[in-house]
Amino acid sequence: MTNQKGGVGKTANTINLGAAFSELGRRTLLVDWDPQGHLTEALGIPETPDDRTLKGWVLGEWTGDPHQLVVPYRENLHVLPTNMDMFLLDKGLYMANAREMRLAKLLERFEDDYDTCVIDAPPSLGIGTECALMAARKRPGKRGGLLVPVEAEDSSIRALRLLLRQVAILCDAMDEDVDILGLIPSRYDIRDGEIVSSMLEAFRGMGEPPVIAEIKKRTDVRKAWREKKTVLEYAPKADVSDWFRDLAKVVLDA
Repeated sequence: MTNQKGGVGKTANTINLGAAFSELGRRTLLVDWDPQGHLTEALGIPETPDDRTLKGWVLGEWTGDPHQLVVPYRENLHVLPTNMDMFLLDKGLYMANAREMRLAKLLERFEDDYDTCVIDAPPSLGIGTECALMAARKRPGKRGGLLVPVEAEDSSIRALRLLLRQVAILCDAMDEDVDILGLIPSRYDIRDGEIVSSMLEAFRGMGEPPVIAEIKKRTDVRKAWREKKTVLEYAPKADVSDWFRDLAKVVLDA
């Protein structure tokens, strides 16, 4: 789940898409790869101990079993949480060998344990995002790709073009392919007028990448966040919960 633009609903989409996967019986791992740690905070999960962290394993500062980092949240829904030391991740990665593949190497350790993994990538175009992109690359016998939440405002098109350009440059440099599964216009209210409606039409008219879901603004999402729950648990019969269920099916069919 990636977009270098902040405030687009990336973390909420990660959490609730993961919940929809788990509801379908898929063993799902959510990865809080954002130094701000919103996913960890939103689910009320304690940060990992300072001597045993995600950043520490990725940079080779801690060489224990990374399964020790995983926190069960609900049935079929587990979390790889963050720690405050994630703010030092980019600096460490820039000095590391094969830095773009460090997250991919970590997640390969979990492939026999989970059916689905959703990564909450940082809101930047830095090396942390590049790690997330490579973790979602095409591989023989494996499925992966990018989901891009977008905001219905004028600056979103430029931000999207920058992201698509970064993906193309990185894939060329690494000799890898990354599928962009689709766009997810999020956190919008059609009552906000012409700007919102025109931006939605612009996204729908792009063709590639396609719009694969639209998640309108709903107070249930914020209320669920406050209760440290997924919206599917907090309001299982709400329309927004059904939107995430539909999104999960689209992703699985991609």
